[in-house]
Amino acid sequence: MDSGGPIIGLLPIVVVQHRGRMPPNPLLSPEPTAVVLAGDWDANIGRAIEVVQLAGSRGIRVVLQLGDFGFAVESGWGDAFLAALSRQCVQEDVDVFFVDGNHEDFPELLRLPIDRETGLRRVAPRVYHLPRALRWVWHGATWMALGGAHSMDRRERREGVAWWPDEHLSDADVARAVGAGPVDAIIAHDAPDGVDIPGLWPAGSVPASEAAAAQRHRQHVGHVVEQTQPAVLFHGHYHVRYAAVRGHTKVVGLADDSAPLRDHCSVLDLMR
Repeated sequence: MDSGGPIIGLLPIVVVQHRGRMPPNPLLSPEPTAVVLAGDWDANIGRAIEVVQLAGSRGIRVVLQLGDFGFAVESGWGDAFLAALSRQCVQEDVDVFFVDGNHEDFPELLRLPIDRETGLRRVAPRVYHLPRALRWVWHGATWMALGGAHSMDRRERREGVAWWPDEHLSDADVARAVGAGPVDAIIAHDAPDGVDIPGLWPAGSVPASEAAAAQRHRQHVGHVVEQTQPAVLFHGHYHVRYAAVRGHTKVVGLADDSAPLRDHCSVLDLMR
């Protein structure tokens, strides 16, 4: 599998200085030399384990999952997914960090506390949620998490059961994302506007109101990109692997859990 290209053109970064002792941060200690990026899982145990095994076989400690992770504690399957994933992570000595997509149980996810020292939300042993606008630094490059997207099929879903209003980036999310200045890389669920996504909703295939809402959300992501100027943005959501360029930013989409592994995930060398 190709990496989708190295992160290039490092931009000015914002570094948060921590005073005093803090507990080990699994995102930073130690800094990874490579990561595996993965598209939508939707609580697919087999695919999630396959990705973690891939990481473990290559000695890679970090998996970054690009949303529609499959967090659903009210579902017995969601519990089984988390338990199986956590066991595999422990076995392979791998940590999974995910951004939220548009198909997470947001009230339950957001009820879990954020660690004040690390900024992470632990959902299971070795499995962590990356809250929106969270930033961290790997080898001098600043990364940012940017979850959320619009559910095109929300009319077929029951609010509070299969979709939640929190799926969208809020104005406050966007303000936090842009407020600390430039970043080098973004991991997101949605794509910015201004890039063509292969096979995206043929005309007339979705209600015009839903297509418009999805486009507005992409414009929010695009605004974050314009204000923070990352060299690269990785995202899921559209179930297809592709690469495009938006201004100075390379945009890489990864396919979902139904796709071949080579389209679903990518190994990124952070030292190149």
